[in-house]
Amino acid sequence: MYKQLHPFCIFDEEQEEYLCGFIDGEGNVVIPPKYEVAEDFSEGLALVAEYGWGRAYGFINTRGEVVIPPLEGITVLGAFHEGLCVVEVDGKSGYIDKTGAMAIAPQFDAAYDFKHGVALVSSNAESDDHWGFIDNTGMVIVPLKYRRAEPPTFWYNETYYFDTTGKQIWPKEG
Repeated sequence: MYKQLHPFCIFDEEQEEYLCGFIDGEGNVVIPPKYEVAEDFSEGLALVAEYGWGRAYGFINTRGEVVIPPLEGITVLGAFHEGLCVVEVDGKSGYIDKTGAMAIAPQFDAAYDFKHGVALVSSNAESDDHWGFIDNTGMVIVPLKYRRAEPPTFWYNETYYFDTTGKQIWPKEG
């Protein structure tokens, strides 16, 4: 189980800038404020940008140790979910693992967090008709040919449901 920590920021009058760190549930400072940016922990890692990193982002653990050093040329788009984090390189989305290695190469126009072993991705985010799902290896399990359904789904004429293996379960095929 991960220790629950929360980011906080203070204004350092001497340096004339905000510094961010992490506190526990009782308000005790666990990781002193030294970051330009500090996001919530997810799966034991928090996105941070330390002054001097040149606005590059990396990840720390709950002890404040850098686990993934600043990621040059990579834009982090979220937090870790099911061991993977959405990133963008040269306008394409992919996923890194908890070591910072590229786990699924940037190849999608849009990508979302993993949930129940699958992630929603698009091969053409400008169009509504190029959405599907991948598994955590990057294999397409639901072809990227469907409309992206967002509540309320009644806006669309057809709604499809798939299980986590990519099998269409409703409407039933053939």
